[in-house]
Amino acid sequence: MPSYEQKKKEWELEQGHLVATEMNKLDESDYEVHPSDREPADLILHSKSEGRPDLPVQVVSIPVDFRHRDDKHTVEKIREYLIEKLVAAGVKHCIVGVILSGEAEMHGINSATMGALAELLLEATSTGKNQTLDYGEIYQRSPEIAEQVHTVLISHHECVPSVEIDMPAGSALPPDGRWISEGILKKAAKYGGEKAVKDLVLLIGVKGFVDDEQIHAFQAANPAESLPFAQVWIVTPFHGVVRLKP
Repeated sequence: MPSYEQKKKEWELEQGHLVATEMNKLDESDYEVHPSDREPADLILHSKSEGRPDLPVQVVSIPVDFRHRDDKHTVEKIREYLIEKLVAAGVKHCIVGVILSGEAEMHGINSATMGALAELLLEATSTGKNQTLDYGEIYQRSPEIAEQVHTVLISHHECVPSVEIDMPAGSALPPDGRWISEGILKKAAKYGGEKAVKDLVLLIGVKGFVDDEQIHAFQAANPAESLPFAQVWIVTPFHGVVRLKP
C-alpha cells in the first residue's frame, strides 16, 4: 500500500498537471510537470520546447473540515465501491463530489442504499452535464439515500482520464474567501515573506466543496497585484482550475 508521502506526491502531481493544462491553454505554452527535490518547490513546470523559463511550484492543500473519522476507513470504503461501479460502467472524464451525512461518515452505508447511490451517480454522470443534486432532489429520488448523502456534484473534465470521487467532510467553506487569504499569507511567511516567494508559483489544491462564491469574494477583496508569489492558482474538484494571479 502506498505510504502517506507517496500519496501526497501523487496528489501534488495531479494538481500540477491540471494547472499546467490550463496554463498551456491560456498562454499557448508547453509546460510539463516534474517533481522537485529542492525546497520550497514541490513541483517544477518545465517547458517542453525550453522556450520558457522553469517555474517552481509550491502546493498547499486546504481541507474543508477536520471532523473525526473512525479507524475503519468507512469513507474510503464507500469511495472505492462507487469508483469501482462507475469505472465498470465505462464512466470517464468525470469528477464526482459526494457530501455524506455525519452518520454515513462514521458508520457507513448499508449495501442496498450503496447500490441505489451507485445507480443515482451512473444516471447523473451519463447526461454529460455539470450538475448539483441538493438534498431535496436526492430525497425525491430516494429518502434512504438522502439520509446518508446530502449533496452530489458532477463535473466533467477531458483532462481527467477516468473517474475521481471526492468526499469532503462536513459542509462548504465560509463564503467570504478569507481561508484563501490566510493560506497564502501563511505560506509566504513560512518561506521568508513576500520577497522570498516572488518567483514561486503557489498552487492551492482544495480537498472539498468550493464554489464560485468563495472564489469571487476572495478576488474582490484581494486584487491580483496585492498577492505575494509570482502566480497563484486554485484547483477545485467541482469548478476546475482558476488563476487568481497571472
